[in-house]
Amino acid sequence: MKIRPSIRIYFLVAMLFTGTLTIGVLTATAVNYFFSGMDMAMSGMLRSQAMALALGDNDSPLQADDLTIAATWQDLPLPIQYNFVEAELTPNKLVKVIDGIPIISPPKFGYFVMKIVEGDKVRYAALVLEHLRKDEKFNGQLPPFFYIILTGLVAILFFSLVLIVVQRKIASPVERLRNWAKGLDKEQLTQPVPNFHYSELNSLAELIRSSLSSVQKSLEREQRFLGYASHELRTPIAVTRTNAELLRKMINKQIPTQKQLAVLDRIERAGYTMTDLTETLLWLNRQEGKSLPSQVLQIGELTKQIESELHYLLQGKPVDVNLSVDNAEAELPESLCRIVIANLIRNAFQHTQKGKVDIIQTDRKISIVNHNHGTETSEDNLGFGLGLELTQRLIAHHGWHYKTIHDEQAWKVEVIFNR
Repeated sequence: MKIRPSIRIYFLVAMLFTGTLTIGVLTATAVNYFFSGMDMAMSGMLRSQAMALALGDNDSPLQADDLTIAATWQDLPLPIQYNFVEAELTPNKLVKVIDGIPIISPPKFGYFVMKIVEGDKVRYAALVLEHLRKDEKFNGQLPPFFYIILTGLVAILFFSLVLIVVQRKIASPVERLRNWAKGLDKEQLTQPVPNFHYSELNSLAELIRSSLSSVQKSLEREQRFLGYASHELRTPIAVTRTNAELLRKMINKQIPTQKQLAVLDRIERAGYTMTDLTETLLWLNRQEGKSLPSQVLQIGELTKQIESELHYLLQGKPVDVNLSVDNAEAELPESLCRIVIANLIRNAFQHTQKGKVDIIQTDRKISIVNHNHGTETSEDNLGFGLGLELTQRLIAHHGWHYKTIHDEQAWKVEVIFNR
């Protein structure tokens, strides 16, 4: 099984290795300084004793316990002469031979010799320590340098504990950030980012929230586009299918070509309508800053076409339509006007079960009133869905005038396509 890399484990191992190595080096340095200090102390002692104590008659060697002071090399103890070479001695420098490293138990022996030179006066000082290892321990006492090593081990342990505490202190907000990011939903994206104690984590959380918010907005735009597209394309698709079936029957019955071409024109116009609607919805979905191209448009003629295309919604209903338009022209984006007018007329046709619908166009103004005879008309059942939502977005985007008037038996919508 492959072990996945973990920042936490990597950080812990790296810091433990660095801390242990650093403390180990410092401990070894301290032990080395301890032994160096011992050597310096012994050098000073041998030097002071050699110059302070007087030799015997005829410069005979002086013996004081384990210390020997002599004027010639030959007067030093035999172990000193066997383990050292006189010619290799450096004046005023201590030379030593120790059996082993005195860390766990004392050495078996230790030989120290020093050649002291002051002017023309030469003295040899030697210290012979033998039979030190009476047992394997320091007679119940620990050597001083052992405390240095013990201090180093305690320092490593303390560093490890501090490192674990610090890691947990850091890991806790990271875990909270992970759980927060994992549980983000649409509602939480709109709420402020929690405080994760560290500014870096707060910045990362804000970046995550903003990124997911952008993705969520893109998803919502795509969903709206699909909803708008499926809603708006129903009419031209229905027109295309209906007129295609009609054209097939006309061909089979050999209806005059003039009438067949009229049906074909309606199919072609429905195709252009689908293209315009798709481009308009894409433009609206992407929220592009550029405006759609405008053209000189007869609002009345466009209203008549749309009413004719949507008249199938009144099949089987006792509903009369009163259509009144003029020949006024205006420079407007046709596709946007088509969406607005079609949605308003569709909404009126769909929610009028019995009665009449008045569609009145004057200049840039269109009024649509649907009268439901015997059926209460309420705001809840007038189709406030994709159609009117899209209509309101387009009207608000272009700053057109939009007004609704409602009572128990009628619903009036008024739109003015301002310049």
